[in-house]
Amino acid sequence: MLSAERKLKIAEIVCKNGGIKTSALSDMFYVSEMTILRDLAELEQQGILKRVYGGAVVENDSTREISSILRKRIHSTEKNVIAEKAIKLISNGESLFLDGSTTVLSFAKRISAKKEITVITHSLDIINELKNNNDIKIICSGGEFQETTLCFVGPRTEIFLKEFYADKAFISPAGISIKAGLTVENPLQASVKRTMLENSSQKIVLIDSSKFDKISLSRVFNIDDVNIIVTDKKPDKKYIDYFKKNGVEIIY
Repeated sequence: MLSAERKLKIAEIVCKNGGIKTSALSDMFYVSEMTILRDLAELEQQGILKRVYGGAVVENDSTREISSILRKRIHSTEKNVIAEKAIKLISNGESLFLDGSTTVLSFAKRISAKKEITVITHSLDIINELKNNNDIKIICSGGEFQETTLCFVGPRTEIFLKEFYADKAFISPAGISIKAGLTVENPLQASVKRTMLENSSQKIVLIDSSKFDKISLSRVFNIDDVNIIVTDKKPDKKYIDYFKKNGVEIIY
């Protein structure tokens, strides 16, 4: 397991359980306690958890999102595969909602090849990625700035986004399941993603294969209300059958 992936797993475990012992993490990941201590020190610097004697506890609450710095390092190959497939879905002159996920950021890095694109986003990362391209018009929401995700969220963000209607929305959730639909860790992020999907003609979900059968706290959208799902490899048959039954196009 890569160091970045291990740290993400540790952060998720601590956030879910409220705390854990260093020795338990060492046994779980088959690494030394010294390695775990270094991981915990980095995660503490990110503001994700707090080190205590013998382990770590969650910094604020169990629903806190993992830093985007960590997320960018996880499944980067899969995100690039998804982005290459998704970029074929847009045409010159279109308007796009782009959420603040790292998967959609990978997609945004490829938009430069298109002409006269309008991007509506709440993501500082995406703004910085596209700001020097004169062929792309950027419209950014205001709202409460969320340091862990580098995004604007909250009621003001949603009110702003509802003033626009885009040709396509590209969003990426933390989990997808037949039972719960599309879900994310944070209700503020869920509301922004939902607004983007509701105010677009075509609703497109970018999601890597590790997120199938995962359920997070906040529900975003029904799967059967989505038009296209792009992933890095073929999902289980139950998903293929479900997508076909509900008219959802799957690209892998």
